[in-house]
Amino acid sequence: MNVGVIGCNGFVGKHLCLTMSKNKSINLKLFGKSDFNLTKLNLPYIKIDVSNKEETIKEIKDLDLIYYLASASIPVTSWENPKIEIEQNLLPFLNFLECVSLSNIKKVVFISSAGTVYGSSNEKLNEKTNKLPFSPYGINKLTMEYYLNYYQKKNNLNYDIFRVSNIYGENQDTSKGLGIINTFLENIIHKKNINIFGNGETIRNYIYIKDVISFLLTSLETELQQSNIYNLSSNDNLSINELLNIIDSIVKEEYKVQYMEQRNSDNPFISLDNSKIKSMFPSIQFTSIFGGIKSCYDFLKKEV
Repeated sequence: MNVGVIGCNGFVGKHLCLTMSKNKSINLKLFGKSDFNLTKLNLPYIKIDVSNKEETIKEIKDLDLIYYLASASIPVTSWENPKIEIEQNLLPFLNFLECVSLSNIKKVVFISSAGTVYGSSNEKLNEKTNKLPFSPYGINKLTMEYYLNYYQKKNNLNYDIFRVSNIYGENQDTSKGLGIINTFLENIIHKKNINIFGNGETIRNYIYIKDVISFLLTSLETELQQSNIYNLSSNDNLSINELLNIIDSIVKEEYKVQYMEQRNSDNPFISLDNSKIKSMFPSIQFTSIFGGIKSCYDFLKKEV
């Protein structure tokens, strides 16, 4: 199978490419915005500009399936300036889909956001639950999902949409404000305060990067002529205070916690139903939250 990854230099992209590179039946092609291939893999790498339609089609035309992992924002960054989502995420994505629809690609695999597309709700959220995103980030992710459906109807371009919860794990770059678990661990190791927005009772779902990759790889095994949407979330719906208790049982360092004013961009409660993806792929088991955090902590300690 000929497979492409747009966004190969990101956190998920690097892990995904590394795993797929070990499969000799996959011809892998990497795409990114950087001048350099940051995956450190000896594989074909193309600096891509999806606004260049002719060049993009030339580079992707022989692929069977392509992962779209690129994102230029996080929920906080577009809260005050929603145009960021349109200009830096939606328009490039539409250019990409137009190019894909003119190539031989059979399926697009897209990472959406489980924490933002549903909005705020006290209910258990499955894939068919009504969606009322309140942040520009979530509104745009859902819009991108709808455009995938449009191209499926218009051009028979199939898709797998994975609505992923809060990912953590080795080699996550926290400098842009993503990754609460990694941020907490890094601050503890470097003797910095733990900053919590609100009272710490915000409920979120956390999933380990290696579990995310295991589920993303299922798109290579399932029918390319079918489209699917999944909540890619673990069984761990925890408050930030509960999460901190788990971290406290693992780390050896002392640290201070500082509670700060709640951010309007944060979803106060999320409870995700992952029964669909578990029933579809019962052989994939989730890493325990304790085990995942312990592995991440041990990795970060070695990096100091």
